[in-house]
Amino acid sequence: MNGPKRQSNQLFRLVADFSCSAKKMKTHTEIKDVFLAYGEAAYHAQLMEYDLISIWMIDSVTQGVSLTRLDLLRFQEDWSKKTFGQLLNPLQKSNLILPEIKTFLEQIRVTRNRLMHGFFLDYTTDLQTDDGRKTAVAHLHRIKTVLQKGQQLFSDIANAYLKDFGIDTEEIRRQIFQKNEDAEP
Repeated sequence: MNGPKRQSNQLFRLVADFSCSAKKMKTHTEIKDVFLAYGEAAYHAQLMEYDLISIWMIDSVTQGVSLTRLDLLRFQEDWSKKTFGQLLNPLQKSNLILPEIKTFLEQIRVTRNRLMHGFFLDYTTDLQTDDGRKTAVAHLHRIKTVLQKGQQLFSDIANAYLKDFGIDTEEIRRQIFQKNEDAEP
């Protein structure tokens, strides 16, 4: 019997084995440092993607592609569906981008994708021991460092792009913070 029933039985055994190993997983308090480090890295990955989409939105305005608010909303909706690799692809194909920057873009793409799509699969066994969890946290800190640099790069590019149009994002932030400090709770 090689049909779906045999495959289902095999799948059920795998799920049963996995749930047994999941029960052996260390308690939340023993693994919380891993989740905290993962969250910090994921935070920078999301900021990086947001800044990259913002750059493409600014570019669409300056190129006359997005002339109205509705155009911008459509652009944001379309580009928000793209994978990180698809967002980076135009930069990686550009002849204006230095090879060193392209290498860095590839590094942040691979790092981000490994975090989002494979980290816990890669570290499942390691999370069972103190040493393994320490190794996982150390790796997450290295990932976070790379993603922070990527996020800073895209943030700086977006801010420079906006400054070319007379928009000072730092001044806007200062004004927002000032208004919030003056606000009553």
